[in-house]
Amino acid sequence: MRKLYSLILISLFVAMQSVSAQVVHVSATTDSLEYIVGDYIDYTIELKYPKGTNVVIPMVKDSIDNLIFIKNGEVIQKEEGSEVYELRHFIFSKYDSADVTIPSFHIPYTVDGGEPQFAYVNPVDIVVHTIEVNDQVEIQDVKEPKRIPLDWLLISIIALLVLALLVGTYFGYKYYQKKKTGKVVEKIEVAIPPYEKALAKLNELEEKKLWQSGMTKEYHSKVTGIIRDYFEDRFNFNSLEMTTKETIENLKAKDVNEKVILITEEFLANADMVKFAKFEPMPTVNEAMMEEAYSIVNETKKETSSESAEEVVNAG
Repeated sequence: MRKLYSLILISLFVAMQSVSAQVVHVSATTDSLEYIVGDYIDYTIELKYPKGTNVVIPMVKDSIDNLIFIKNGEVIQKEEGSEVYELRHFIFSKYDSADVTIPSFHIPYTVDGGEPQFAYVNPVDIVVHTIEVNDQVEIQDVKEPKRIPLDWLLISIIALLVLALLVGTYFGYKYYQKKKTGKVVEKIEVAIPPYEKALAKLNELEEKKLWQSGMTKEYHSKVTGIIRDYFEDRFNFNSLEMTTKETIENLKAKDVNEKVILITEEFLANADMVKFAKFEPMPTVNEAMMEEAYSIVNETKKETSSESAEEVVNAG
């Protein structure tokens, strides 16, 4: 009889250990099972665990290497009685067609400072398709291009033009006086900050609607050329003569923040695929290129007031 009681107690202990080891419940899903090349893939991890459980979320972008990481999405956390409920969103993409299995990975956690345990995220199967292109159909806009408000930029450009006109009139008058009297002439050069030049060029390129007219390769070449030229003015290295890898290395050497590095890597990689791999991007990718170009400039701009360098030239 004692042996029977002992067996029952051991069985109950093992069962309790098994239940306690499963305190963190996790599942992974995507917002769809089928995507088009270049679409954003919303990957969601849902967690449920008791209060007091220490859950360590790993770097999801490092755990999923068969998709391109875009950004971290929304995080929702709320308490329901004695349990905590979490939703974590991550945005990925893929630029070629394939059947993809988003792999499983583990999430470590501890309960009341005990030994580390692991909850395993389920794999998710998705399919990425290409779009069949009909060469006989005229290219049309899928939707209106996104517009980024640029009123402040237009105002600054107009102000600079008015200033240049006033300065030109002033020195035209001074030159005329010099001719008559031989007095000293002051020469003022108005320096336009690199970020203002870059934003003006991006605005001009956006108005041309090149990719909407079928000139996708020229569009990618010009938008990356503007950003590479901006890097030369802003950070003093010749990005136009460098590979994508060399450009990224130079940005890191200039202590550019990680967010801009990631955006620039994706931006230049997309352009390289179009220019050298004959990749035909989705309209969403073309729109994202312009948005990323504006973001790179705005995140790295150094705002300084326009200064005038005066040079005094004695009349001969």
